[in-house]
Amino acid sequence: MTAERLNSTDEMLHRAAGALGSTRIVQVLWRFREPVPATALQAEWDRLNRGRLSRRATSAVLPGARRTWIRAHNDEPLALAGAALTDDTLADWIDTQVAAPLPAGSNALWRLAAAPYGAGTLVSLTVPHFRCDGLGIFDAIGSGRDPDDRTAPGPAEDAVDLARQIAEAALATARRLPGLLTAPAERARIGAALRGPAADTAPPAEPRFFSSAIAEVDAGLWQERAEAHGGTVNSLFVEIAANLVRTSVRGGTDLPVDVGIPMTLRRSEHDTRANALVVLPLSLPGGGAEHTDLRPTRAATKNLLASAGEHSGTLVPEALWHLLPSGLAHRLKNPGAQQTDVVASNFGHVPGAVAEFAGRRADSVALRTMNVPGVLPHKARLRASLCLVRNGDRLTVTATGMPDHFGDSVSLRRLLDEELTAWGLTAHHWWGTAAHRMKEA
Repeated sequence: MTAERLNSTDEMLHRAAGALGSTRIVQVLWRFREPVPATALQAEWDRLNRGRLSRRATSAVLPGARRTWIRAHNDEPLALAGAALTDDTLADWIDTQVAAPLPAGSNALWRLAAAPYGAGTLVSLTVPHFRCDGLGIFDAIGSGRDPDDRTAPGPAEDAVDLARQIAEAALATARRLPGLLTAPAERARIGAALRGPAADTAPPAEPRFFSSAIAEVDAGLWQERAEAHGGTVNSLFVEIAANLVRTSVRGGTDLPVDVGIPMTLRRSEHDTRANALVVLPLSLPGGGAEHTDLRPTRAATKNLLASAGEHSGTLVPEALWHLLPSGLAHRLKNPGAQQTDVVASNFGHVPGAVAEFAGRRADSVALRTMNVPGVLPHKARLRASLCLVRNGDRLTVTATGMPDHFGDSVSLRRLLDEELTAWGLTAHHWWGTAAHRMKEA
């Protein structure tokens, strides 16, 4: 079997803790109407431990060759809460599942936890982003066992990889040089990166762990309201993300808002890359919140995605990037999600194999991304992150935001409710009185 090497996105996410002071975490949440037995949860833990989430990066034997994913056992056991969650303790519990460390160099690979809630069960799966992106996690949950026995390659395989990287770097660089001669803006970006970042005048700050809000909306109504304003499901989602920043971060000023749009590079469920996406920055006008015409945002998003192609996250050919010293490689990368104001991640439909977790169909599924221990304001621009998934006839929106701008979770939930209401949408809370009414319906 050919060894699976880490790509540039994998490596950047591995290095994020050192470069940005925090690690990006992906969390999948299931809400079940009925209790889920501990035996069923343990069986799911065992199944996931045989799959592609249970792997870690190992260094190459030969210097210059890329690191490799190898099979590993998850040392993080199933965590079952004894006490039932209440509406007052649920938010703290899901935050705890994210905040507990899963260091890159350890065999604490991912965390599966569950707790009684109401008449049913709440389940959380937490995975570091460097280990897998959101769609990859969905695939890993659905596919179960990884058919490949991933072991560390030997010197001969490393030599082949190094030779291939050198050849690809030379070819790609030769192809790119003529274009650089007629692209002054691109040359300027690379030159600025090589000179190093501008002196950071912002004072050091403590990490800010984001507040969270989760809401469910009728999927048909969302589409109807989007189309009524000349948009699509996704362009409405992007505009909602931008409006939250316009209102709570920009304060209505004319400064533009940069929305990070993740674009998947996966082409099939058999794509076993840990991370196969690129985050594209979409610049939208500042000013006050907009609730009228979605056509400009729809057109801008469409043009951005159409022109992106299989863009790399690096300023130089990816094969060359892997051969550079780590300090230089860090400079020659595209800014990515952490240097946008807000990320709007639309994960589409929840696969049936994900909704049917632990042998039962979940009443609802949510997904959120968080920085642990939090975003350092002087190192990253990111101030909010939104995720959208569709499960049956409902859309679940998860918003996380820096408390400096959005306040605590109660305040953020109010802001999200107000934004959805402005579009003619009714937000059903994921927990609390409204959630209980949905369960009984």
